[in-house]
Amino acid sequence: METRYLIVADALERLNPVFDLGVCVSVELVKRGIQVDYLDLYACDANRATESFLAGLPVRTIHSADSERSEFWELGPEHPASIADYRVVLHRTDPPVDERFIRYARHFESAPDTVLQVNRPPATYELSEHTVHLRYPEYAAPTFVAGSPAELVEAVRAQPGEAVCKPKNTYCGIGIDFVPSDEDEATLERYWQEWGPEVIVQPFLDAIESSGDLRILTIGTRVLGSVLRVPAEGSRLANLHQGATAAALKPTPRQLEACRVVAEDLNPLGLHLLGLDFIGEFLTEVNITSPTTIVQINQVNGIRADIDLVDELETMWRAFADG
Repeated sequence: METRYLIVADALERLNPVFDLGVCVSVELVKRGIQVDYLDLYACDANRATESFLAGLPVRTIHSADSERSEFWELGPEHPASIADYRVVLHRTDPPVDERFIRYARHFESAPDTVLQVNRPPATYELSEHTVHLRYPEYAAPTFVAGSPAELVEAVRAQPGEAVCKPKNTYCGIGIDFVPSDEDEATLERYWQEWGPEVIVQPFLDAIESSGDLRILTIGTRVLGSVLRVPAEGSRLANLHQGATAAALKPTPRQLEACRVVAEDLNPLGLHLLGLDFIGEFLTEVNITSPTTIVQINQVNGIRADIDLVDELETMWRAFADG
């Protein structure tokens, strides 16, 4: 069987080549003569039986790919394909990881064991990007998960200064707020009503203002690269989608140690591609759903992490297929 990849992602109009890892990697795959197909996850019929769902995926083949073009993919017509036709499936559908996401993604739990899924359900929705770092208390930033307005008030009050509140199920900095530890209960109640039923509370770490937020991208146990995300002037959000800028910064030995520990723990669960976020030496999140920043890692470091990623995927699926 020839090498064949499937990129499962959002609708085309939602993909942005400035940020999208799937688009970036597709360029290298096509250049190597590897067949790559695209699947809009939400264009599938999630109500079909799983066997039927996986046997008739409505895919389109990517004939050419250029992340510099506004129309970055030249696609063939839609045609049905079976999940068993693929060696590697790259799951690139963005959060939120809500009931809709799970209803579609759960079908891939039944994909043949011969298919390498990056990253593999159900771990992508059984674990939360905002709390999985708590598996590693020796590296993790102090974090509290509030499941009620009363717990939110308690968690905010417990912070030594400002608290960072963020919804458990969003991404790209959506819903993040900075509140003083003595914020009035009515304001916190309104925040919980908008962003509950679970809210993550962490102390505000001064390092975000002095040195930003470092993203380290890994595949398997290999570090692909890192990028520092510096908040825009007047902002505290170190998220590129929220106006932060990218800069080069090498990880510290402790950060690299944390990456190794996390990867060795999560890889066996089918979580092979990870985006680990650090503020100072604190691990604050581990992105597992559709981690990105590979474009910015390339830009600020003058490297081709996408080539390294494809090399590693090719090695991984061969080892995976050999059992």
